[in-house]
Amino acid sequence: MLAFAVVLAVQAAASLVGGQQACFFDYPTVACPSSDDPAVARLTFAFVGVPAIWLVGIGVAILTAAWGRRRHAPDRR
Repeated sequence: MLAFAVVLAVQAAASLVGGQQACFFDYPTVACPSSDDPAVARLTFAFVGVPAIWLVGIGVAILTAAWGRRRHAPDRR
């Protein structure tokens, strides 16, 4: 999964850089993407949504592990 995530991030970054360069250097012939372009939504999700989902998942995993250790710890009363 880590390798897939790295490949996805590299592809998204390469796509973003390629689109920006094409828009900047060849502006009259290559139109800049508008905000309703599906590629912009995918790139935004790749850069913002995926890390946010990972952080939530890591937080849930840490809390679940801590809760499980606390639940199975010997009672010290």
